[in-house]
Amino acid sequence: MRIRARQRDHVLATVEAAGEPVDASYVADALDVHVSTARFHLNKLIEQGLVEAIALPATSVGRPRTGYSPAVAKPDLRLITLLVETLGDDEASRHAAAVEIGRRWAAPVAQESAADLPDPISVAETVLTKLGFAVQGAASVFGEHELTICSCPLRDITRADPSVSRGIIAGALREAIATASPALADQYDVGVAPDPAGTDCTIILRLTPTRR
Repeated sequence: MRIRARQRDHVLATVEAAGEPVDASYVADALDVHVSTARFHLNKLIEQGLVEAIALPATSVGRPRTGYSPAVAKPDLRLITLLVETLGDDEASRHAAAVEIGRRWAAPVAQESAADLPDPISVAETVLTKLGFAVQGAASVFGEHELTICSCPLRDITRADPSVSRGIIAGALREAIATASPALADQYDVGVAPDPAGTDCTIILRLTPTRR
């Protein structure tokens, strides 16, 4: 039992040290154990409330991978609602404040992720994933790009005020693109829409070429 407990401690330490969501294969390779052993301990850590599971983009055609990250204490929904209300007296002002919050939130990650030849979809996927979002799909048609993401990091804010959640995501995406290439930022308008199916998790992002 002590050996198993120590092994689980190592699994938790590996997840915490990664700095971003990792899958069971990553943990198994890091600790030189079988992937089923890593997955067993990860599931036990989830039961203990020490680790959270999220969906990661698939590396090939197929189902999304399961990622793991350290669990964080969630504030009370009433507290979140009160904080959201301080952003403004109406939806438009709260949304505008949220966009600025999103920009500031994404700025350090966007700087780290800057590429020499930025592609808007790659930039968006990289930064949003590092911020904790699960990118579930991406498509490009006639110069317009669309991403489907899970708003999991902002789910409680979405429940308090969806416009604030969408504003934060829009600001984060605008900052990511502007940091990658100021010229690229001038070429696209960023749109954020709720899931047509009405869930409180999925959000649709659209990068539409700017009309001049």
